[in-house]
Amino acid sequence: MVSIDRGWKVVLYNDDVTPAELVVLGLQKAAGLSLEVADMVMQEAHSQGQATVRRGLSLEDAERMCMSLKKHTRLDGVCPGVDCEPQRDDP
Repeated sequence: MVSIDRGWKVVLYNDDVTPAELVVLGLQKAAGLSLEVADMVMQEAHSQGQATVRRGLSLEDAERMCMSLKKHTRLDGVCPGVDCEPQRDDP
């Protein structure tokens, strides 16, 4: 039997380049968040410097979500996509 380690989270970092509306849209598409929750995550990252997007993920799912979030917030010639990363979650 294979055990999947679900002790990972995705952390979003604030940046001053990506428009807030694009971050919210990216969070909705990449993480499946509602408009309200995506807006709260974006606001937390903006005011606190970082925010947790999702918890309880496998490393593979966290990496996939991060790549998707970067893809959905990239505008050629305008912004490179948000800065996020998978991190080990606190126990």
